[in-house]
Amino acid sequence: MKLTFCLLLLAALPGLAQFRFTPEQPQPGQAVSFTYVTQGTPLDCDTTLEGRFVRYGAPDVMHLSRPAPLKLTRQGYDYVGTLYLPKKDIGGFMILFRNSQQRQKIDLNKGQLYVIPVYDESGKLVPHALGGQASVFTRTHFLYEVGGRPDPNRVVTLYEQELKGNPDLQPVYWADYLAAQIRQKKPGYGPKVKTGIESYLASRPAPTLAELTSAVQLYESMGDFPKANALRERMKQTDPAGSLAQKDQAMAIRTQADWAKKKAQYQAYMNSFPTSSYAPGLTVLITDGYFKNNDIKGLVTFVEQQPLEKTDVLMLNTMAFQLADEGRSLPEAEQLIKRAMAAQKAQPRPRNISDEDWNNELQARKRQLMNTYARALEQQGKYADAFTAYQSVIDPGDMDNSDARTNERYLLCALRVNRVSDAQAAIETAVHHGKATPRLKTTLQDWYAKQPGQSPATADTYLAQLESDLKADKRDDLRQILINEPAPAFALTDLKGNPVSSASLKGKVVVLDFWATWCRPCIASFPAMQQAKNHFQNDPNVQFLFVNTREGGPLQRVYDFMNKHSYDFTVPLDGSQRMSKAYKVQGIPTKVIIDGKGRVRYRHVGYSGDPEATVDELTLVVDMLKDEK
Repeated sequence: MKLTFCLLLLAALPGLAQFRFTPEQPQPGQAVSFTYVTQGTPLDCDTTLEGRFVRYGAPDVMHLSRPAPLKLTRQGYDYVGTLYLPKKDIGGFMILFRNSQQRQKIDLNKGQLYVIPVYDESGKLVPHALGGQASVFTRTHFLYEVGGRPDPNRVVTLYEQELKGNPDLQPVYWADYLAAQIRQKKPGYGPKVKTGIESYLASRPAPTLAELTSAVQLYESMGDFPKANALRERMKQTDPAGSLAQKDQAMAIRTQADWAKKKAQYQAYMNSFPTSSYAPGLTVLITDGYFKNNDIKGLVTFVEQQPLEKTDVLMLNTMAFQLADEGRSLPEAEQLIKRAMAAQKAQPRPRNISDEDWNNELQARKRQLMNTYARALEQQGKYADAFTAYQSVIDPGDMDNSDARTNERYLLCALRVNRVSDAQAAIETAVHHGKATPRLKTTLQDWYAKQPGQSPATADTYLAQLESDLKADKRDDLRQILINEPAPAFALTDLKGNPVSSASLKGKVVVLDFWATWCRPCIASFPAMQQAKNHFQNDPNVQFLFVNTREGGPLQRVYDFMNKHSYDFTVPLDGSQRMSKAYKVQGIPTKVIIDGKGRVRYRHVGYSGDPEATVDELTLVVDMLKDEK
């Protein structure tokens, strides 16, 4: 009913222009009143309208063309408003209207937008009144942000009208006009545009670098790379110290394979172009080069020559931590991390980050840098200083997000300086939240057992209590993935010639690890598997078997591997793959656990790369199956 009533009213109204304004020829500095009539537009009868506008002018002031809201006042079926023209740098306004509640309902005036052009005192359109409209379509996202697309024919027409009325603006619009013709893609546009480029450059006694750059971009957009490259060479000759020359020399440094020559070229580049936009990237490249060439003393000297505010803090942190963790060049590692910490204090907040976000990032970075510093001190035997540094890294109230290896190092330093009691609460929380390595737990357990009135038995209980909630949660999760299938019988011979059979293991929980020497994930998981095996080394009811299968090569390879490593594994040989097929091994490594009743209860393919998680899961599954009756 409302829609029908609205249509009847509109039908009764006399024909009106959709958009009109006064004065009819507005001049800079004036106020312009406008009226928008919705009749015949996509916004017929809409009652919640809003406007948006952009100011336009010469191409070099188009940065002022940021979309802004336009206040509208409803008067009957019309909407009125006022815009104020600046006194300078103005060619006009372009406006769109839309439903403020349903913004997909929009009036773009058939893609041309509603325009208020500016006139001079003689009643003539000011320069850029037409070309500036084209610039809104080509140099801003005003139309795109509301789902519109410019009409390439309209854009070309606007440039042509501008240049016809103001031929002296040819240097301003020539490249934009030719680019618009390329997008218009009228038949024969290629030769026409190329002729336009050549004739314009020929008309200039000495084309500027900006003009040559525009010509290069035009040629490239048409795929004429030979002409584009020829102009680039011309630009280098015109300005031997310009951006293109700098780029070429920077690329030569990047591709230089000889480290000594690379350093020399870099130094020459920095002497010639100290403020080049390519300089920071080259500095990072040379910093990395010192590290990769293991010239750590040279790296320290080089880094200390760089301005603190331009130093790559995170890169230095990564390098320092790797050195510290590997136990090499430790004094230099300490110097590097100190430099990184000083640089962090000197660096300003980036413009695109709020104060709050920057402060949060700073806190995270400080802890990261301090962790590296603590590691460098610890590896040098400076345990007291390392312990103090670790204390600033460890947040007792946020152990759920802590790093297990950092927690381990914190405890080991505390043990070295007899301050475990100071770290105990945080370490206990780490264990409780599953942020503890096996070594941390063993160290904590051993320390507790030596305390007055304690023993290995009470230490076992102490650790079990710390892990009780975590293990309960993990047990609940693991119960969801446990299976229950008959375990196929097997009878194999191990590397030492001893028989190994399912019959001889009756009543035991058996962990099977199917592997081959060529399988990198298999080998990578062995340290974790050794830890899991050690956990049950005094338990006669648990047996680990490392079944070599799918070897595909000489058996000697398996003997050589085991002789080379110190793993105390029992290695049955499944050369025919009968056992792996019987146990549904689809890929290796595959871990299978058989319970004491001869049922397959767990199967896992692959290796996550997390030794602690692997040990925890396997030992927990074994303990669960042992507890079953």
